[in-house]
Amino acid sequence: MKLEKREITLNEADSLKDVYYLGKSLISEYEKVEKYAERKEIFNEFEILLKEAKADCEKVLSLWKKSKEEQI
Repeated sequence: MKLEKREITLNEADSLKDVYYLGKSLISEYEKVEKYAERKEIFNEFEILLKEAKADCEKVLSLWKKSKEEQI
């Protein structure tokens, strides 16, 4: 049995989609840790990280939508 080489290409929209969903997963994990943080310093640090991750996701989402529109 012979395996053939196949060319796999990702376009910009696919890459941004992957980054967006990875960011959403990160936000979910930050929220879990923040929920159970016992020390205020840890809670505050994760609050900052959570806000930054949400802002990043919003930016990636807008880039993703723009990229999808340009493909059409």
